[in-house]
Amino acid sequence: MQDLTPFAKMTNNQLQILKDRLLLFLKGKVVYMGIGNILRGDDGIGPELLARLSGKGLCTVDAGTVPENYIGPVARLDPDTVVIIDAVHLEREPGAVELLDRSEIMGNTSFTTHTLSPVLVMERLEEETGARVIMLAIQPGTLEFGAPLSPEVARLLEVLPDLLIN
Repeated sequence: MQDLTPFAKMTNNQLQILKDRLLLFLKGKVVYMGIGNILRGDDGIGPELLARLSGKGLCTVDAGTVPENYIGPVARLDPDTVVIIDAVHLEREPGAVELLDRSEIMGNTSFTTHTLSPVLVMERLEEETGARVIMLAIQPGTLEFGAPLSPEVARLLEVLPDLLIN
């Protein structure tokens, strides 16, 4: 959808553009689904961001490293929009963010940090919910076991919650 500048380098105008783009997609009942392993550095951005969002009263589902097991629970929430939040290989600087739909991910086998293709999860979510499914993809800096979030990705936790509240 759009390649975005890493947050550390974003101007206020660029942040407003991102918020405006998000508002185009965040329609109706929105469910945020975080994917990732909190023990592997930036791979934990999905669950970490969800912790911030759930504290703001938003509908969240922490799918950890097995998103396929959470398709049913997400479907029972009857969403109009599902936003999957995950660390993905974007070949950008750490902290870069992209909004992607399923067609932009298809055929890219090295895309995700997980074994199951996000395309399959997105397809199943679309089938089960009838919702629009998009991915908020975040470029990791480190995926090492036991590492904390990189500074670039940790800064997203200061900005993204407010941007995702519609």
